[in-house]
Amino acid sequence: MKTRMYPALGLAAACAAGLAAQATAGVFSNNVDILAVAEQVQAAPSPQDNPVSYVAFDGGYIEAGDPIAGETAPSPDQVSQSLNSALAEHGFRMARGTAPSIVLTYHWGVLRIDHQQIRVPYGIKTNLIARIELVSTQKLGAEVENHILAREKGSGMNEDVSSPTILAGPLETVRQDSHYPRFFVVVSAYDYQALAHREPRLLWRTKLSALETSGAMDEVIPALIAGGGPFFGKNYIDLRSVSAPLLKPAQPATAAAYVRPTPEAFQLDKQFVDSLLKKEHERISGQW
Repeated sequence: MKTRMYPALGLAAACAAGLAAQATAGVFSNNVDILAVAEQVQAAPSPQDNPVSYVAFDGGYIEAGDPIAGETAPSPDQVSQSLNSALAEHGFRMARGTAPSIVLTYHWGVLRIDHQQIRVPYGIKTNLIARIELVSTQKLGAEVENHILAREKGSGMNEDVSSPTILAGPLETVRQDSHYPRFFVVVSAYDYQALAHREPRLLWRTKLSALETSGAMDEVIPALIAGGGPFFGKNYIDLRSVSAPLLKPAQPATAAAYVRPTPEAFQLDKQFVDSLLKKEHERISGQW
């Protein structure tokens, strides 16, 4: 695991040009380079001393942006198995018959540029916002969006963050990373007690992604989850990179081995949870 190295402004153009070659080279590698964004929004239970109990709900597969035929996605059960294995390895415990400490939601798939989406005058395409948010922290993403809006002299700027005249360092890196299609997994953690009272109190969110050219989706998605496991529940102010081996998708579990959790089984309002998953799905896919 390493902190992202940001190109100096004078090297930005050269770095951008080099990314295409790096992307192509990824096809012939047995490893995948993972970009990890991990942020804590509020204080959350830590697995450092005791396992943190959880229940996880699948928000579903996302394929957003320009459609491309030929992708083979892992099945929902395979993604679920990969996630539960990674969580168990890093101090989280699946709740069984008791109330969990946290409720996890997760979404996975591929996010590409949407050339067909119409841009609102003096605004930013929601597809671009989604691509920026996938590869940035909340603060860095807001600054990049402010930069775009300032250049267009549009409204909707975030006054809590800066509006840089030019993008350099980590901001330029975010712009570059958001330009290329990426496979991804997004895991969000909510406080269980608050969610039981229909209050979606977000504790932390981990976003893991890799270039679409990193390999077959059904191998990259499990690699993202396994390689990104150490970032679950963590808080980093910068972007992190880690390399992980491509993984064959796990064999689907038998019905006796794994039962998909339901909100009702944990005294949660199904309609409320479904609405939360839908809103997350729309935001992550850039389709709102």
